[in-house]
Amino acid sequence: MFEERARGLEFLDAPDSDPHLTEEGYRFMKLVNRIGGGTPAVREFLTAELGDHPRDRPVRILDIGVGGGDIPLSIMRWARRRGYRVEFTCVDFNDKALEMTQSAIDRSGGEGIKLVQADIFQYQPVGDFDYAIGSMVFHHFTNDEIHRLVAHLCGFVRRALLINDLHRNLLNYLICSILVIPLDREIRHDARLSIRRGFKPTELRTILQEHDPAAVVTRSWFSRVAGVVRFDRKGGE
Repeated sequence: MFEERARGLEFLDAPDSDPHLTEEGYRFMKLVNRIGGGTPAVREFLTAELGDHPRDRPVRILDIGVGGGDIPLSIMRWARRRGYRVEFTCVDFNDKALEMTQSAIDRSGGEGIKLVQADIFQYQPVGDFDYAIGSMVFHHFTNDEIHRLVAHLCGFVRRALLINDLHRNLLNYLICSILVIPLDREIRHDARLSIRRGFKPTELRTILQEHDPAAVVTRSWFSRVAGVVRFDRKGGE
């Protein structure tokens, strides 16, 4: 079951997915990001990256597949406490995800987050970004689609891409199966399938090294794999 990435489709990937299931699914993703290391993985990445970033220049970040917006909102609060000015552009094709994120932004009074409904494979921004971040979204793509997307992003992301995704193994599958017991059948299906569509560090590294021979992939917390592709090569301007 875990030797190769699964190829099945998730209910939430359907364009006509039930709005109730979509909301429940994104609420579960928020929980997973909080307890499973999704948000800390992004903080760790940015902590390493922003040490020499000028405080008077905004950090422009492209967020791919915003989900419910919990990670951008958390990172905005974290960055403000450290004196960084972060500007997020969150791109998602799912209008329900964007609605949920906008509601969360409105409740928090947050600023600096722009929402865009678009197909990320076709998205062409007006200006460049410093970084791109994809949290629990790359496992939705085939290996060929990942290659296409990384090549597409290198045209307008100046420094690096962080892939913050699920580690495919039995332990994570069992933990996930327990967490979803009280949820709807479709969410239980999608959550377990997401683990099986996730990555082992060695295979993600193989994919990314075709774009950056020095790409780094590590285990992050107990449930995550973090892969970094550099577009600047030297990490400078």
